[in-house]
Amino acid sequence: MNKYVQSSFDLLSNIRFFSLSTHDPDADSVWSSTMFYIPQYNPLTLIWYSKQKTRHSRELHINPRVSGTIYSSKLLPDSSLDLAGSQFVGYARQVPDDRLQETYDYFFLKTYPDANIRKKKSRPISDYQGNAERRFYELEIQSWWVYDSDAWSQHQDDDRVQVPLSELRYPPKD
Repeated sequence: MNKYVQSSFDLLSNIRFFSLSTHDPDADSVWSSTMFYIPQYNPLTLIWYSKQKTRHSRELHINPRVSGTIYSSKLLPDSSLDLAGSQFVGYARQVPDDRLQETYDYFFLKTYPDANIRKKKSRPISDYQGNAERRFYELEIQSWWVYDSDAWSQHQDDDRVQVPLSELRYPPKD
């Protein structure tokens, strides 16, 4: 596995927040929100839930084309910066009713692997159906790039490397 694929899986496995950027063409404005997510593979998809009345949720109904970032950074003892990150574009939508149960089960199993904790912390599925204010959303990634610190340190023009989605279908086993 090359270092860009490995970096991608490290980010997807260890970082649980992404920045979601939506666009309302009628208002000619963009919006960015920080979302807690769970990845799903083959195809690479990010899953989260949110209230329907939020700006990003409303804008997804108008324009499903989105972009986002996932990153991790820390300051090292030598005052340098350790940075890993990805950028992506894709299409996001509300999870259809016929896939709600499987999405709900997957999301909370991955969020709370321990069954006792999951039972205590998971909202009931009724909080995402009917007249409830929350819904699950999914963002299917169309293109994915990772940050290349070597390119940055060599002062190259672009420090991002596109990773083929075919390389991100199956995460490595633990």
